[in-house]
Amino acid sequence: MNLARENANEWHATPSSPGERLRVAVLCSDDPHHEYLVSRIARELNLVGVVVEPGAAQQRRLWARRAWLDAVARAYQVRRQRYTGRSAYRRRYFAPLTAGEVWPADRVRYVDWVNSAQARAYLEDVRPDVTVVCGTTYLRSATIAAGGLMINIHGGFLPHYKGNHCVFFAFLRKDYQRIGASLHLVAGKLDGGELLEVVRPEIRPQDNDQHLYDRSVQLAIDRLVEILTVFEMGDSVLRTVPQEDTGETFRHRSRKPHLDLWVWLRRRLGLAKVPHLPREQSPISCLVPRAARHDEAR
Repeated sequence: MNLARENANEWHATPSSPGERLRVAVLCSDDPHHEYLVSRIARELNLVGVVVEPGAAQQRRLWARRAWLDAVARAYQVRRQRYTGRSAYRRRYFAPLTAGEVWPADRVRYVDWVNSAQARAYLEDVRPDVTVVCGTTYLRSATIAAGGLMINIHGGFLPHYKGNHCVFFAFLRKDYQRIGASLHLVAGKLDGGELLEVVRPEIRPQDNDQHLYDRSVQLAIDRLVEILTVFEMGDSVLRTVPQEDTGETFRHRSRKPHLDLWVWLRRRLGLAKVPHLPREQSPISCLVPRAARHDEAR
């Protein structure tokens, strides 16, 4: 597949032979939604390789780098998820979506660091046209260069919410219109690459931020698979949009215990009513038929 960038913000896929498919790789961690991501791509696209950077390895690297504040904050968040039952909820949510599906073991590599020479060498070996990223640590330029067209699935509404726990902070602020997940190109700036699309889930009165995060990420995964399935046919151009230089960046250390306590208390005391907002099912705006593009150019 010949993949080329034209006019600064357009990607063109041209099959070298009839029926040729995009070669798709995945860089991810080992949470249930990452299993769902790999399963969906393996089921519907041409998955050529998976690099897994486990959460435990990410934690060890923080300790090894002596990034004490970040290491303690991340360890706290992992335990908060476990002891509040939210990790169990995520497993229950994604389990039916991946039931009976097994990862293609011959195409999976586990690494201690996503930017390691091992990870880069594997990407160079499988030669992906597109690499989908979800849940890894920060990617360096050499890794980005090895991945072809690299698309990140971000659990937050860009450009307003960057970093970690973005759905939680939108929920905390009652910013319900900006709860969602984003598809964007990977760039040197954290969550700052050009946007493909932002999806928003249905919001129900009984929802908490965990429900909304999992639902948002599932929708983003489904949307990306749909986009790539159409794009690899070669009849459409993939357009990106530069992000506005706005919004905030949140870290693991930004989500302090008293914030979770306040969200819980205001729900228990009836101080916050979550509205019902239906899911928006807009057409895929980042795909433009080539014929339409030629008409625009006239």
